[in-house]
Amino acid sequence: MKNKALKKLTAAIIIIGIANLIASAIFVLTMPDTVPVHFNTSFECDREGSRWVGLIAPAIIAIVFPLCMIGEKKTGNAEKNAKPLTIILTFIDIMVIGMNWFILMIMKSGAEIGDKIPNHFEVISVLIFGLLFVIMGNYLPTVRQNKTLGIKLPWTLKNEKCWDATHRFTGKIWVLVGIIMLAVTFILKLAGVESFVPFIIMLLASPAVSVMIPTIYAYQHRND
Repeated sequence: MKNKALKKLTAAIIIIGIANLIASAIFVLTMPDTVPVHFNTSFECDREGSRWVGLIAPAIIAIVFPLCMIGEKKTGNAEKNAKPLTIILTFIDIMVIGMNWFILMIMKSGAEIGDKIPNHFEVISVLIFGLLFVIMGNYLPTVRQNKTLGIKLPWTLKNEKCWDATHRFTGKIWVLVGIIMLAVTFILKLAGVESFVPFIIMLLASPAVSVMIPTIYAYQHRND
């Protein structure tokens, strides 16, 4: 990898991932042997399990992010993608690690079967994902063809014009989706809505919409 920025980013991601895994392991050791590991759609604890389940997420973080960077260095546009890749992956890394620690804190909360999470997990999740969509949407149009980040379809990877048009369009869609998620979340909380259903719908529907619409658009422009 010739680009120094990507080399530094890769090194930083590897170090952060390993450090997070070690810190998570130390934290897990302070938990009781049995902890809450699953919550239903009402965010009530419905299953308990081993504390070591808490290491699954940090282990995935330590493995997946470096692999993304290894895959990126094999593409011809690695240097052109250095800035957007750095910004987007850094934010995603911070977001995922933050969610990881939020979950670890819940696991150590002492919640038992039937107990409800008191920390507004659903609101925090929607706000984080909404902000992620806004940030990624702003930088996505600047991403050049690669196999790490973006709408990676047969038509976009083979046709540069299709890639560029699709990502300009997708950037707008993602920003719009993010703004809607943030706005609806604030409106629901101001209105005093207690149901978890609207938040769950947003968490499930937003990724689906953000992928399906750009996929249809890319197919329509596959021969541009």
